[in-house]
Amino acid sequence: RRELPDGGARPSAAQFKQLVVSALRELHGEVGAALPVDVLTYEEKTLCAILRVISSGFVKLWSALTLLGFYQNRRCAFRVLQASPFLIALSGNSRELVLD
Repeated sequence: RRELPDGGARPSAAQFKQLVVSALRELHGEVGAALPVDVLTYEEKTLCAILRVISSGFVKLWSALTLLGFYQNRRCAFRVLQASPFLIALSGNSRELVLD
């Protein structure tokens, strides 16, 4: 999830993908920018996205996103809400599960 503390422009899905690639390039160079990252879902209203990356690129993606501090000369931050090697695990939160 991306956070803009001072409001600011909300990127489209294509701009969000470009932001992820540029964050990877900034921290890990061209090798990082070549990492295959897919934006599976993106909600412009909430700035939440589900990203898919190969397991060997997980740490590179996470570090690039958490160390990115600016978007269009405005402060921003990424907050990782969940991470899982299985997409099905992202469909629900086990901490909110109600057992009868």
